[in-house]
Amino acid sequence: MIQRVKKRSARVTLKNRREEILERLAAFGLTRGPHRIVHAGRMWEGEVSLGHKLRLALGDLGPIFSSFGLYLSTRVDLLPAADCLELARIRDEAPPMFSTEARDLIERETGSVPEDAFLSFESEPFESRLLYQSHHARLLQNGSPVVVKLVRPQAGQQFFSDLELLELLEGALGGASRSAIYKSAMADFAVAVHQQINLTHDANALEMLQRDAEDFGMLRVAKVERDLCASSVLTVEDLPGIALNDVLNSEVNEGESKARHDQVRNLDRPSLARLLCSAWLRQALLGHVFPTAPSASNIMMISNRQIAFTGGGFASLPSESQSNLWNYLIASAGNNPDQACSSLLKEMRRVGLQSADEDLRHRFRQVVPFRDSGWYRDDDTDQLVEHLVVHWQSAADCRHVPLPHLPAFLRGLFAITSVAQQVSPETDPLMEGLQDARLLASAAQMREMFSLQNLGDHVDKYAAIMMAMPQRFDQLLTLASEGTPRVKLHVPETASHRRQKNSAAVMTAMVLLLAAVVFALPRVTIALVGNEWSGRVNAAAFIACAALLLLAAGRTR
Repeated sequence: MIQRVKKRSARVTLKNRREEILERLAAFGLTRGPHRIVHAGRMWEGEVSLGHKLRLALGDLGPIFSSFGLYLSTRVDLLPAADCLELARIRDEAPPMFSTEARDLIERETGSVPEDAFLSFESEPFESRLLYQSHHARLLQNGSPVVVKLVRPQAGQQFFSDLELLELLEGALGGASRSAIYKSAMADFAVAVHQQINLTHDANALEMLQRDAEDFGMLRVAKVERDLCASSVLTVEDLPGIALNDVLNSEVNEGESKARHDQVRNLDRPSLARLLCSAWLRQALLGHVFPTAPSASNIMMISNRQIAFTGGGFASLPSESQSNLWNYLIASAGNNPDQACSSLLKEMRRVGLQSADEDLRHRFRQVVPFRDSGWYRDDDTDQLVEHLVVHWQSAADCRHVPLPHLPAFLRGLFAITSVAQQVSPETDPLMEGLQDARLLASAAQMREMFSLQNLGDHVDKYAAIMMAMPQRFDQLLTLASEGTPRVKLHVPETASHRRQKNSAAVMTAMVLLLAAVVFALPRVTIALVGNEWSGRVNAAAFIACAALLLLAAGRTR
């Protein structure tokens, strides 16, 4: 009997909530049917953009609908770019919980009240977002500063009831032609919000990100305090940096030192924007986990060459998808539309006709970014992100639905690009970040190749290649000096005669190589991996080259 009463009450609550949402959407002309007829005379029937109407409507429907609006701001395959940029203006903030609520939540989740769990705990949160709020505190053991993130209990309660009501927006976002893509977006949003309100996922992701950052000096990750974490509580190290929000506002908190003020004022913004994109691309395409909703509120600048992602949800890509998307971005940056289309199609499923693939290739070849993307209002821009906007919109028009893991990458890519362009509007940070990511990938391959284990396993192969280089160059120079092409006959030589002839050239080449490593490698490694790892990389590379030199010398005797 009690269960039937509870179910009936839940149905009534859901029905009332549904009517409330329909009334709100109808007031902005975002519904069809009777509700829309009632409000047909409203001013929203005019030339106001869809993005503007969605922003105003969703912003007052609670944290889940507001979060969905922010989610849609990164789905350029569902909405025009101008509407996405409009939705990004939804404010990710809410009134803080009462101090007693926060105290009860910590006690319920960790088993201890804040006074027993921390040396000190600031009851007033320093940030209060739609789904969570964050407090400064100090650890009981050593007094180290930490950040305590608390999920709002109301967010979890509204999540399950509001999630199924998101279908009411389908008609406003494309109707039947994009129904499959919208359903895919709803499923991806459900996963994203579930991860944000279950902080165990963030704790696991940050620990995995920490392991990636050990070989990546440009990224700093806060240490997770596992003993003070639960599904609704996350306690992490308070990093000594500047929030990107403060950088964009050209201000820092009161009480900060003059040096900190000068650091913000004299910041090299183009380099920071480039760093944001290269760090994100490196994690998404070369790492194990990446942030799916990076924003100015969850990125910190630790130094001029180091940043930290502090939240926003995390995801990972299968290795095959990383390779496909890497090839897609490289092809897009290199103006190779056929290769870009082929790589992207591997990450999508077609729900339309077979001819849709060829239609999509044709659209890729006809891309005119400043005309078609809508990402910028200027007519003379031709940045990489604009090509990608047109690609994803074209894929949606041709009824290609992204595979389940792909929307997280899409959202993160456009979110980090948007943030980077706020930092440096006059540059192309995504293109520059992709170039840096390629260098980082090459540096990682070099580190792997010159590792002591690989050097021992493959030293004969490397030495043979290096020893053959002088002879090859000698042949090329001989041909060039004669000025006419000819067929060079190979006359067999004795082993001793061949060693004697090549020994001087081999030793000269190896000595020159070692000298080049000594003089050039320090600058290259500092630029690629930072000061922290440059000494180790330099030492390993020098030892490797010296070993090859000794081996070559031994073989030429």
